[in-house]
Amino acid sequence: MKLDTSTDPQVGFRPPGSLDADALGRYDGAFTRRHAAHLLRRAGFGGTPGQIDALTALGPQGAVDSLLHPSRPDLPLPDYPDSALLFDPKTRYGAAQNWWLDRMLRTQHPLFEKMALFWHGHFATSLAKVPPQLMVEQIGLFHAQGLGNFRSLLLSVSKDPAMLVWLDNRYNVKAHPNENYAREVMELFALGLGNYSEDDVKSAARAFTGWTLDKGLNFTYRDSQHDAGEKTFLGLTGNFTGEEVIDIILQQPVHQRFICRKLLEFFVYSDPEPELIEGLAQTYALSGYDLGKTVATILRSNIFFSPRAYRALPKSPLEFVIGTLRLMQVAQVPPDTLGWLRRMGQEPLAPPSVKGWDGGPAWISTATLLARFNYINRIVRAAPRPGTMSPTFPAFGPDDVVRGAGGMDAGAVLATISRDAVQDDVTGSVRQTLLGYLESADATLPTPLGPENYQDKIRGALALTLNLPANQLN
Repeated sequence: MKLDTSTDPQVGFRPPGSLDADALGRYDGAFTRRHAAHLLRRAGFGGTPGQIDALTALGPQGAVDSLLHPSRPDLPLPDYPDSALLFDPKTRYGAAQNWWLDRMLRTQHPLFEKMALFWHGHFATSLAKVPPQLMVEQIGLFHAQGLGNFRSLLLSVSKDPAMLVWLDNRYNVKAHPNENYAREVMELFALGLGNYSEDDVKSAARAFTGWTLDKGLNFTYRDSQHDAGEKTFLGLTGNFTGEEVIDIILQQPVHQRFICRKLLEFFVYSDPEPELIEGLAQTYALSGYDLGKTVATILRSNIFFSPRAYRALPKSPLEFVIGTLRLMQVAQVPPDTLGWLRRMGQEPLAPPSVKGWDGGPAWISTATLLARFNYINRIVRAAPRPGTMSPTFPAFGPDDVVRGAGGMDAGAVLATISRDAVQDDVTGSVRQTLLGYLESADATLPTPLGPENYQDKIRGALALTLNLPANQLN
């Protein structure tokens, strides 16, 4: 999906061309609300107009610093769902999922939550097999280490109870080596398909023997079940342990390119140029596998703020839903949110396979777009009954738009909606259509915008704007 930029050349995409030699150099150009909103979408889940304004005032480097190194503690978010819900067979799956949705919605440290989402897709485990409490603990691991050292993260994931259950390494013993984790740690997590042999898989599986769980589902090492014999792995020979296998994996130059490609695809655009991958891989290697420094290089770079990267990635359902709730200032995740996410194709803590979600263009289809459109209408048009209040209803609405516009002039109202909802990424022809709707050219609300109908008119215009192609893209 691409924006129609025929009438507005400042919006959208340009064809890929030769890569600027300073693509990873620090961006020091103009920093507008559109740049700030772009940063908030990619390094978080979007924000309110006020949050975008505040970030804009910091300038490009100050804005990135504020996300990487927040000056204030986060809100008092629960580390764990209510145990009564988490261990009840009827509620435990939803309790774990809604706990994470609540964190995504309310966190004031969005980059840390966004990195947890990235690693959840990378080290894809699922409620389909893993107990909910272990999934919650794994997300906690991603919060804590998602911007730390990759060696530490990979080692922690290798010993993580959720992963030991998901890929069966808890059953990996020297008499009967289980190859599942040994294969995926190379294919999916660190090297990529084709960069190892079947003999490497067998040797790695032997190195990981004895890594298991105790009766309380905590990691434990059983030396009696570990194969301490000689192994040949990725061209080296020795009595390797699991930790040593991880170190050998990380020493492979292909690993550096593999992980940096995935980070670029997540934060910048799909199919990044080889020279861009190579440049970031050097930063990653020289930093000693420091993810924080590597992500910082991306977010501060010329290529991140380039026209090619702008609105270049389809929003995942989670990004779309949480971004909508944040924009509309909904204080609490509505109870029907999981159902909407299922219809859009992304259920948190439940990726479809060990490969995670395909993502990219796969997020957009006729069925998922219809679900997105209906979801926008459900959120934007929601309003509490007279005399009632609820944290699951939007706090941002028609009255805020009128205040921002300085009155009920249709042109000013549309300008406010366009600015706040999609940072003016609206083509001229669409702008005229929306203005016509506000001024009366609509069969359902044929009267012009005014005091008697502004609630419905503005909600309708806001819904139409949020359903534009621009809002389907990060």
